[in-house]
Amino acid sequence: MIISKTENEHNVNGQEMLVGIDVAKQTHVARILLTDGRESKAFSFHNTREGFESLMSWLMLNKMRFGCSSILAGLESTGHYWEALAFFLDGENDIRLVQVNPKYVKKTKELYDNSPGKTDSKDAGVIAMLIRMGKFQRLVLPKGHFAELRCYSKLREQKVVGLGVQRNILHSLVDPIFPEYGGILKKLESKTSLHILKNFTTPDGILIAGIKKLTFSLRTASHGRHSHACAERLYSAASTTIGVREGIEAAAYAIRSSVAAIENIQKDISVIEKELLRVLQKIPYAGQLLSIPGIGPVSLAIILGEAGDLHRYKKAEELIKLAGLNLFEISSGKHHGQRHITKRGRPLLRKCLFFAALRTVKTGGTFREDYLRHTKTNQMHKTKALVAISRKLLRVLFALVRDGVQYNQKKMELLAA
Repeated sequence: MIISKTENEHNVNGQEMLVGIDVAKQTHVARILLTDGRESKAFSFHNTREGFESLMSWLMLNKMRFGCSSILAGLESTGHYWEALAFFLDGENDIRLVQVNPKYVKKTKELYDNSPGKTDSKDAGVIAMLIRMGKFQRLVLPKGHFAELRCYSKLREQKVVGLGVQRNILHSLVDPIFPEYGGILKKLESKTSLHILKNFTTPDGILIAGIKKLTFSLRTASHGRHSHACAERLYSAASTTIGVREGIEAAAYAIRSSVAAIENIQKDISVIEKELLRVLQKIPYAGQLLSIPGIGPVSLAIILGEAGDLHRYKKAEELIKLAGLNLFEISSGKHHGQRHITKRGRPLLRKCLFFAALRTVKTGGTFREDYLRHTKTNQMHKTKALVAISRKLLRVLFALVRDGVQYNQKKMELLAA
C-alpha cells in the first residue's frame, strides 16, 4: 500500500529506532539509525531461524539501550530473498515494517558518504537514512486466500511465458522441414495441429499414413471442423515439400518433445486456473467484482492476488500507483512534456488490467462509450485510451468493495452524464 510522503514523515516519531536491512541470499545486514543522527555498526545475520532470532535479540537490546519506544524497520523488496524475513518481522508487535524502493537506494547512495562505493553495510545505512527522510512505503504482505492467489498467479504467468517459448521453438523446428505446413494449419499450437505433429510429425510420416488415416485424425482432433479437404492439402504439400531432409530423425524427435512440452504446460495452466477459481470463491466480495461485465474470474483472481485485500486501501489512487498506472511528465520552462505512466508498480497487475480493459471496450462492452470518447472526441491514441480505461477499472473495483455493492451500469451512465 502506498501512503504520501508527508504522512510518512509524520509517521516517523522521535522515539522510534530506525533500522535499515540489506537482504541477500544467505547473509543479511542491518544498521540502526536514530532520529538524532546517531548510527550503529553493521550487524550481520544468516537467513535462518537462528539468524532471525539473533537479529531480534540485537534489536531489543539496542531498543532498551537507546531508550526507544518502538522500532521502524525497512528493507528493499527485491527478488524473493526478503520474503521470509518480512513475514518473520511482521509477526512482532514492537516492529513496524516498511519497504524502500530499490531505485531510491541506488540513486541515494552517494548522498550517504559522497562515494560511489557499494557494500551491504552501506546499503543498510542508506535504507535507514531513507526511512528517516520518509521515503518509504507501507509493506502489506499477502495473507490467507490472497497469498494463495498471488502464488497461483505468479505460477500461471511463468507457465504462460514458458508456453510462448515452446511455441517459438516448435515454429523453429517445423518450418525448416515442412515450410508449407503453416499455410494449411495456420495455428501451429492448436489442438488439431499438435495432434497431427504428435502422430505424424514429418512430411514422410504424413505420406506413410495416407489420406484416409489423415482425414480420420483431422476430423477427430478438430471435432469435425477439418476433414477430407484439409487432409488432401496436407498430403499434397507433403509430397511436394521443399523442406530440409538432413537430420530429419533428430528434428522429428525434437518436434515430438516440443509438442509434449506444450501439452503439459497447457494442462498445468488449466489446473492452475481451476485452483484460482477455487480460492476466488472464498473471497467474500468476489461476486460484487464479477458483476462488472467483461471481468472474468481468472482475471479477477490475478488482480486480487497482485493487489491483495482491497479493504486495506484508503483510496483508489493507491491501487493505481501499485499498478504503475500513475502519470508523470517531464516539463521545464516553455517545454511541456506529454504525460506517461510510470510503470513502477506490479507489472503482472498492469498487464492483467490492460487485457481486462480490452474486453470491456468491445462493441457493447461496459466501457465502450468511454473508449470512443477518448479515441474519437479527445483524439487519444488507442493504447493510451486503454490505459485510461485500466485506471477507471481499478477505481470501479475499489468503489464496489468500499461501498459493498454490485456494479450498476445505469448508475455509472448517470454519473458520467
